[in-house]
Amino acid sequence: AGVVRAAYALVRPPGHHAERGEGAGFCIFNNVAVAAAAAVHQHGLQRVAVVDIDVHHGNGTQHMFEEDDHVLFISIHQDSNYPIHSGYVSEVGKGAGEGYTINIPLPPGSGSGAYRAAFERAVLPALDVYAPQLVCVSAGYDAGFMDKLAAMILSSEDFRWMAAQLQAAADRLCQGRLLATHEGGYSELYVPFCGLAFLEQLAGVRTQVKDYFYNDVSNWGYQGLQPHQDAVIRQVEDGPLALLRAKVAARSEL
Repeated sequence: AGVVRAAYALVRPPGHHAERGEGAGFCIFNNVAVAAAAAVHQHGLQRVAVVDIDVHHGNGTQHMFEEDDHVLFISIHQDSNYPIHSGYVSEVGKGAGEGYTINIPLPPGSGSGAYRAAFERAVLPALDVYAPQLVCVSAGYDAGFMDKLAAMILSSEDFRWMAAQLQAAADRLCQGRLLATHEGGYSELYVPFCGLAFLEQLAGVRTQVKDYFYNDVSNWGYQGLQPHQDAVIRQVEDGPLALLRAKVAARSEL
């Protein structure tokens, strides 16, 4: 059989909008939340990180763990998309979980530069500070440029890059333990390219499938980091990320 360090759950329906007592947003059961809770309560892990890259805020997952410091929840999503009144920078958790929720609501039209800056300046530093024993990923592909339910401009190579960063973080922090669960994505034409790129990265293979749209979208204007996008990331650095650093430092002194 062999040893598996990274896994991908190709599940339908998606899960990250589902709450404890009800489904929502095409979701019935919160798959990634069940996995994270099982890792903590059944397998005894003390620190699990959930990184949600779906274009919609993972409100259900956030609500599951917002009072729990055993799970760090990070969501990078389109600002004011579904669910509209959710996913603000100011939402940082409650009680024992205060400081362990980080939201990065990027403006509509964000592309490669904004996502890479958000990862390099917020997502990856947060993982390094928290030092999870398992990295879970809500892998949604609706930030792709063809998606009908969003307004972002990512290419398949951006999803490959995010997978590589998360995989490297898992290798560095928790012996490569990474679990991705399939979330949203509503372009029947383009989601397969994005999902394949993510899976290829996790598996360490490159197929012969070519994304014929990549050269066009990667050269679109405004793919670079824009000032209004940078401003959001700065808010995250100065607010939730700084709070997480303080909480982890205080916990280590106990």
